Amino acid sequence: MLQRSVEKRCIVFFLSLLLIYSGLSAQRSGLVSSDVLYKMALKARNEEKDYAKAIKFCKKALSQSPDYTDIRILLGKLYQETGQPVAAAFEWNVVLRKEPANSDALHSLVNLYYSQGNTAEASCYVDMLLEKTPLDKDLLLKKYGLAEERGDVVTQAKVMGLLRNHYMSDPKVASLLEDYQIQAARRGRKTGDLSGSEKMYEQVLLKDKNNAEALQGMASTLEGQGRSREALSYYNKLLALHPDSAAWRLKRSSIQLANGNSAAALEDAQWLHKQYPGQPLYKQHLADVYAALARQPNAPAIYTEQLLALQPGNKAVYQQLINQANQRGDYAAANEWCNKALQVFPGDVDILRKQIGIQEKTQDYSAAATTAGKLLQLHPGATHEQIYTDLQLLRASRLVQQQKPGEAAAVLQTALKQMPGRKELLLRLSNVQTTLGKPQEALSLLDQVLAKQPTDTALLFKKSGLLEATRQYSEAAAISEALMTRYPAETRYRQAYIDQAMLAAKSYIAQKQYSAAEPLLLKVLQYAPSGKDAWVYLINGKNEQQQPAQALEYTDRALGYLNNDSLLLQKKSALLQQAGRYTEAGNIAADLHRRYPADTALRQMYLDQLLAHGKQLREAQQWDSAAALYQAAYALAPSDTAVLYNLTATATARKQYDSVLVYADKGLALNANQPALLSQKANALEQLHRYADAAMVAGQLRKLQPGEKKWQQYADHLNGYTYKNQVGIIHLQSVYSRDLEPASITSLQYLHRFQRGTITGRLNYGSREAGNGIQLEAESYYTHNPRYYSYGLFGWSNSDVFPTVRAGYSLFRNFKKGWEGELGGRYVKSDTINTYSAVASVGKYFGNYWVNLRGFFTNDEHQWYQAYTLTNRFYLNDRQDFIALIGNIGASPDDRSRNFQFGKVAGFTSTSLTGGFQKNIRGRATIGAYGTWTRQQIPQQSYLHQFDTYLLFLWNFK
Repeated sequence: MLQRSVEKRCIVFFLSLLLIYSGLSAQRSGLVSSDVLYKMALKARNEEKDYAKAIKFCKKALSQSPDYTDIRILLGKLYQETGQPVAAAFEWNVVLRKEPANSDALHSLVNLYYSQGNTAEASCYVDMLLEKTPLDKDLLLKKYGLAEERGDVVTQAKVMGLLRNHYMSDPKVASLLEDYQIQAARRGRKTGDLSGSEKMYEQVLLKDKNNAEALQGMASTLEGQGRSREALSYYNKLLALHPDSAAWRLKRSSIQLANGNSAAALEDAQWLHKQYPGQPLYKQHLADVYAALARQPNAPAIYTEQLLALQPGNKAVYQQLINQANQRGDYAAANEWCNKALQVFPGDVDILRKQIGIQEKTQDYSAAATTAGKLLQLHPGATHEQIYTDLQLLRASRLVQQQKPGEAAAVLQTALKQMPGRKELLLRLSNVQTTLGKPQEALSLLDQVLAKQPTDTALLFKKSGLLEATRQYSEAAAISEALMTRYPAETRYRQAYIDQAMLAAKSYIAQKQYSAAEPLLLKVLQYAPSGKDAWVYLINGKNEQQQPAQALEYTDRALGYLNNDSLLLQKKSALLQQAGRYTEAGNIAADLHRRYPADTALRQMYLDQLLAHGKQLREAQQWDSAAALYQAAYALAPSDTAVLYNLTATATARKQYDSVLVYADKGLALNANQPALLSQKANALEQLHRYADAAMVAGQLRKLQPGEKKWQQYADHLNGYTYKNQVGIIHLQSVYSRDLEPASITSLQYLHRFQRGTITGRLNYGSREAGNGIQLEAESYYTHNPRYYSYGLFGWSNSDVFPTVRAGYSLFRNFKKGWEGELGGRYVKSDTINTYSAVASVGKYFGNYWVNLRGFFTNDEHQWYQAYTLTNRFYLNDRQDFIALIGNIGASPDDRSRNFQFGKVAGFTSTSLTGGFQKNIRGRATIGAYGTWTRQQIPQQSYLHQFDTYLLFLWNFK
């Protein structure tokens, strides 16, 4: 019975705590209906475009209402829109299992599978929709389109039949029907079903008698069946629509010629030949018609003459025709007669040269060069070589003018194959290759010319340029230097050498071969001592070689020639900064900024140097000097947040917290979202004990960086300073291994915080085997200064379950490196026994671990008893939450579970082990739980085991 009473009390206590916690939790979280979540999801999707958030709302709504169809359909759409087609299909199929005819789900699945190219699956869902509305026009059109994509002609025909029977008046269906018939006709021709193809074309022509494809298809189908006479009427209809169609005129003329109606065929044949005189097909067709007509009895002579005109064979006549056309300026006709004549008299010199002249007049240099090539091949000679060369050069020049240098190069290469080593062609090809960005090929061609003319100055200078273009800068410079030596008055050679030597030096620098570049640069400076680029490269090279002293020397030498040059002064300032000579560097930078106030780069350099010098002084903890530099930087750039941050950091180090707030606010006015400045501001407010303001700033940090938990913890920590009062409940439950009644102490306490410490009042109710009782306690912590603080305790009770009087005092001292010491005393009066104890302890922080060893030295009837407590705490964050492990030897006056009999147990041998934790919840509440096992020697009764459970709950408020 006694055990059950204890258990009931424990259960009631824990249930009370649980109810308190659950009430708070429910008050914080709240419940949201699935309808509201659905609307929130729609808003997140349609307005905020936050699909992940919308999915989260849908899932939460479905967890409350799994059969909510609209939410599942929306969730499927969200999955589809976020590239999760499998998940989308799953949600819609869940809807269909409950509502097989749900059109939204079916339409969504049709669109999903169609977008994936799965027309078969999409068609299945279309069929499911058609089960409900079998004659829905849009669904039938969609099914027809899917069947068309799959090539399912059977389904196409079936669906088209339905559309034709029910929606024939619809323009879209009518257009689709015509397209279907055309496709069916094409398939018939392709598969050899000419009869079926003919019927389909007839159906099209019934609705559109001028459909060109149907007319042409009908004609071709009839021809394929050997019914060319019937096909003729369709070609007539086509030509009535398109009278200029050469293909259909040729068809009509050919059919008439094949059927013996040559006179009717002549008109089209003459038209074709007239329209396309250069087309051999039409010419041959006309010749065939004339031949057929000439074979007829009593045929007029004109047909033969026309045939002879088509098939000439007299050179003099051809020459006369060529000359007449040439005199008329009809160069195309003249060239054509030349071609005809050459067909009869191939390789004729006179005709070839006449044709070259005609093609040159029309500026058709490509054709003229081709003809000249034939002439040279058939009739070699110097005259023909020059003609060919001149034409190829003209042809190449024209192509270059037309911005076709590649084709020009191909022309010249072809010409060189015909006449290898010709100077004019080599030089022109060299120029073209240079234009094409192929200087190496151009150089090779130029060397071929130089082999024959090695002292040609122009060619040598050109070679120097080509070597430069191929990045052979040293070789190019050598040629230019030789020309400069031979012709010192020619400034172009000197300039070429300087440029090429500079390029060679740059090339070495790019390869980090500074020792090879340096002599070249120095030689350039012999000819051009004011060459700024050369000086800059020398300075940069020495700097890259980690030789700042020599770089600075070159800078001073350069400034001797280029006095007050801003770039060189910038470099000197940078080198001085690099050498740690910040004052000299800053003087130059300041002077440059004064000279060129509009130059933002110079301003930034000066600012960077001030900041760098300031950083050096900060690292040396020369805060006043650093602050002076940052003030100069602030005057230079009052809107630079980096400057403002350094000012706040320096002011923080100097404990000028009001200044920290001024500079932080200026920086935040420029950009409110700066965690570094907000953090400095919060710290300054905390140091000024403006905890509420500091907590507000910490709240801004939390919103700005929601992923950083430290800001929430910091805000809670700061808010904790604003809570001046605390109430709490503490319960200690003890059970024993022998036949002893359980004991407990339940405490209600109130704590008030003031500027230097805390004062606590506590009402303790105790229940033990000897009876029940109440104890009153007062407890205080008082901070004297940063090093010392005191602890005091006084308790009184008139009950046997508590000491009559319990008092204590300790003085604590903080030392460096996390050490702490304690000296104090305790007094306990139980019945008529007065017990005095001395207390001493030492503690130390090791990062997040704190250890404390406390000793109690108790005098009782001229005897001394000792007790020791070793406390270990493992802090989890900001030294608020911790796990504790405590070992104890002997009885101490601070042991609440046994101090009512302290005078009796002080001399007993005992050991105990305690484990537990304490957690602070957002600075508002504190909970804790501990368990203790004690082994105590009892005279003449061996040992007693005691088990304690200690629970606490504390609540802070304003």
